[in-house]
Amino acid sequence: MTVQTQETQVRDIAQLHEQLIDYLKQGKFAEGIEDFYAHDVVAQENGNPSRTGRDALAAAEKEYLAGVTRYDGIEVFNKLVRDDGDGNGLVIYECAMKWHHRDGGEVHVQQAVVEHWRDAKIQNIRFYGTFIP
Repeated sequence: MTVQTQETQVRDIAQLHEQLIDYLKQGKFAEGIEDFYAHDVVAQENGNPSRTGRDALAAAEKEYLAGVTRYDGIEVFNKLVRDDGDGNGLVIYECAMKWHHRDGGEVHVQQAVVEHWRDAKIQNIRFYGTFIP
């Protein structure tokens, strides 16, 4: 499968989301942020304070990933896509991931993710779930 980047004109939300999931399957978390998040994206995990900005999110992700010693992948269970046209819409999905981190041993994530897309980029993303080292 050819991976689309921000320079391409894919505007179908389901296709864009699948491309992002392909990145995650490959462990390309920071690259996924760089290619699929809007410059002024707002991200929030559970009740934690929100974080703003693609560059800051990508930098934090790279810092965390520097300590990952093995990534066992992502499994997507359920997905709902609402495509409002022209790169706008909503994706909600459930997933599980597992990796090994030098600071926390084996890390398990089970979460629901809500992505709000605008102009073919994720404008707002919320993560609800558990992050268990």
